[in-house]
Order: sequence, then C-alpha cells, then structure tokens
Amino acid sequence: MIEEQLLNLLQRVREDNDKAARMDLNSLLRTRSDARSAMAHLLINEQVLIGYLRDESIVSILDSDQEPVTQPFKKRPRGGHLHRTQQIAIALIAGMFVGLLGIGVVWAVNSPKSQSQEITVANGDFEAFVGPLPIGFPSEFGVWSGNPSEVVEEEDGNRVLRLLKTANVNGEANGLASNCSIFQLVDLSSLQQQLKTGAPEMQVTLNFTASFRREAALSDSEFPNLVGVSRIFLFKADPGKISQSWPRVINDEGIGYGRKIIKLLPGEDSVTITSSCLLEAEASVALLVVSAKTGDLVPPIDLGGYYIDDLRLNAIWQPALPIEFVN
Repeated sequence: MIEEQLLNLLQRVREDNDKAARMDLNSLLRTRSDARSAMAHLLINEQVLIGYLRDESIVSILDSDQEPVTQPFKKRPRGGHLHRTQQIAIALIAGMFVGLLGIGVVWAVNSPKSQSQEITVANGDFEAFVGPLPIGFPSEFGVWSGNPSEVVEEEDGNRVLRLLKTANVNGEANGLASNCSIFQLVDLSSLQQQLKTGAPEMQVTLNFTASFRREAALSDSEFPNLVGVSRIFLFKADPGKISQSWPRVINDEGIGYGRKIIKLLPGEDSVTITSSCLLEAEASVALLVVSAKTGDLVPPIDLGGYYIDDLRLNAIWQPALPIEFVN
C-alpha cells in the first residue's frame, strides 16, 4: 500500500534523519500522482482541501471517482493564492497530523503564482457549422466526431451540440452501447516544450470544461439514470494508433485520466463541469470526451434533449506541492 510506504519513509526521516529516505520521499511525491493523492489524504481532510483549493485545480489528484454533481456549484473568484487566513488554517490542520510524527510542516506562502493558459479546442463553441458531426472515432487532431450528434442553431442564434443516439463508436451498427459520446484529439507538443523550458518546481494541470443542458424529450422516461460526463485522457501515442485501438489503447498507452459527472433532470439550468488531470512529461496527446451515459449496455436508443456547449481546455501552471517537510 502506498500509504504504508509513505508512513515508513516519514518515520525514517523522523527517527533517523535518514537522508536517503528523504530523497525517496521527495522522488515519490514528484513522480507518482497516487503518492501525492495519498499524502493529501493523510495530511488534510479531503473536504477541507476541496473547499479551499478548488480554484488551484488540484482536486483531481484526490479522487477521480466522485459522486455526480447534482446542481451548479458557485465558482470562487480566481486567484494565484489562497487568502492568508485560509493558508494558516490548512497548515494548522496538516500540522496536527505531522506533529504526531515529529515532523514540521511549512506552508509555501511565497510559492510562485499559478498561471492559466488556454489551449485551442477546435470548434469548442460549435459556431463553425450547422449539421451532423462525422460518425466514428477521430484519427487526426482538431476534429469532433463520434456517435450520432449534430450542431443546431437555437432561437437566439447560438449554436450547440445535440447528442442524438447511443451507439457503438467502433462501427457495429447494432452493437450494444451505454452512451452517446463525441471525441477530439489535441496535440500537446507545444505545451510540453513550454514545460521543459519552464521552472522545475512548477507542475501543470489540464482542466477540461463543458456546459451541459437537458431539455424535456419524449424518451425521458427511458433514462432514469442518464448522466452527462466530461473526460480527459492523456496518451503517449500518435492519433492514428489511438483511433485504431480504442478503447483498448487506454490500458496500453494511457498515462493520465480525469472525469466529472453531472446528473440533470429535464428542464434544469445548464451546468458547467470540469474534469482535470496532471500533465505527465511523456504525454503527447490529450483526448477530450463529452457524453450522455445511460448506465446500461443496450441496443441504440434515441436520446432527445441532451445539449453540450462551450468546451474549453486550460493548462494551469502551479507550484508542484503546497507544503514541504522539515525537521
């Protein structure tokens, strides 16, 4: 268990001032997202961390399998730092734990400011055209395609994506399916080049946001468990290989993943949700996916009133860890 490994290293640092253990601990936290997640759980109550650090975009390292969001959340004002009183409160909570181990905690109050950079998502607002999207999994960058769906123009002139029908994206006409999904592959090479030349103490989180809306439709009674899903996958592979091997490529080449779920009743207000993951150094491609998921593998079903709009991808540059351990 990663928790036991972390505790063992912390104990060796405390009792023996073991420099090798300190180096192993630092290396573990730098290179393994599950170690960072476990450390966060050990140090700070998850709900406190989520409540105060949501805008620092590190929620995804805690738990990618969260309960569906059932109503819009109030966005906090964006900023590079937490309020000082919030920093002190979280540091004190962390201190209560690490104090039991004889290790101090230092809050990185003067850490470099977080920065946000938008990454181009081709036709993320669906304003480029009206009509059906291509069927099937994309094989090149910058193209939306997937299950049956179409871009429609609303009365106010705004264009949105309408998900039409669950289907098997691998082309089996009568194959069982549980969702209607569209996909886009995004080239990360320029972002990785910036990461290589940037400050070594910074890490990058990718945030994929999408706005979901559900209108009343004749088929609503068939979908008691219908949810909207935003997902981001990271791969070290070329687009053609990802396309040819989907979904097996997730296990073969996948090196990062984030997900967020929203459950809407027909007629409720639209909700914007964000799925996040840490950008790994070897990731060359991001796969963006938005879906309406029924929860059951069944023959293709017409969906009706599910709409998606305003798809965006942002890179958040931030300090690698907000705390450090000292004797």
